[in-house]
Amino acid sequence: MNFLFSRRNYSYTPLPSTHTTVLGYWPSRRWIVLSVVFLCALTGAIWGGLESLKSPIYSPQKNYQAMTQPPLVYAGGRISPREKRAIVSTLYSDSYAVGVAVLGHSVRRANTTARLILPYLEGHISGEALCMVRAVGWQPIPVPRIDPPHNGKGIYHRFVDQYTKLNIWALDKMNIEQAIYLDADTLVRRNFDELFDLPFNFAAVPDIYGDKRGFTVNFNAGVLVLRPSSEVLDVMKEKIETADFPLDQAEQSFLNLFFSANALRLPYEYNANLAIKKSSPTMWEGMKEEIRVVHYTLVKPFLDESLASSKILTEEELRKVMDSAAKKKSSMFAEEVQWWRDAYHKMMDDEEATKHCHGVMS
Repeated sequence: MNFLFSRRNYSYTPLPSTHTTVLGYWPSRRWIVLSVVFLCALTGAIWGGLESLKSPIYSPQKNYQAMTQPPLVYAGGRISPREKRAIVSTLYSDSYAVGVAVLGHSVRRANTTARLILPYLEGHISGEALCMVRAVGWQPIPVPRIDPPHNGKGIYHRFVDQYTKLNIWALDKMNIEQAIYLDADTLVRRNFDELFDLPFNFAAVPDIYGDKRGFTVNFNAGVLVLRPSSEVLDVMKEKIETADFPLDQAEQSFLNLFFSANALRLPYEYNANLAIKKSSPTMWEGMKEEIRVVHYTLVKPFLDESLASSKILTEEELRKVMDSAAKKKSSMFAEEVQWWRDAYHKMMDDEEATKHCHGVMS
């Protein structure tokens, strides 16, 4: 020991017997520090190795696959006339009928110049639900189901019908040149007709996730601006089965891959996903007055998710669902739930016809 530390003139003094360890003495401070450093380095190396074994976050840009996408800019070079514009949503289950009705009413209150077209899953929607959506101005059109790839393997159960959304690209057969798609769990707060003037063939709002991905360049498929084209739909249906993309988010993942190189990104105000408020409350407050469309991703004021059935809720059941939604996430979204509640009551006051839809068979 004296040889090892001769340059520093260290001396060894045994510790008192009351501090003796199983080794007979406490290690010197130097060895404690070196041991801690070594253990930290070892832990870091092990953690880094485990992280490297994890699959990297999927990126549709890094995994780009050529699929004969439409041109970036509309080849027609002109703004579509009002009669060839449409606001579009979809309906796959009666449980979303009230949500779609409130959405349609909110679109009309925003004084949009477009038609309201509602593709619905043929054979899955009741006469009562169709009566309700017609009462607020939707034009329901039956569409066939587009099956998920790989027989639905790897797809969340609630997303299995979502590929049917792709039928909106066939609206050119109804003489629609420009469409704005809105998910059934959205609500219009302000007019957004300016989106019809975009020269691009496809536009959407960037997505936000609750995990380490956070704010991303991938877009959310709850609000889409598109130029319908049956030819594009044919390409999509052809590529769904062979394209390589994560299946868990269904058609949203596929559309991110399909339009990965030529999707225009819109401001968050056109798809105000509640996940934005959860991730950045300050940003939400800053953009709140400009919100055109709010997207109820984290709470749904019209849906009782504890029910296995797809029935339309009664007014009393709906009231309880709204009350429950306002209290979720420590009441974080109470204000936004109140927006939806106000829109629902306004619809019920304005649209007497919806009150007479109960029991309608066709």
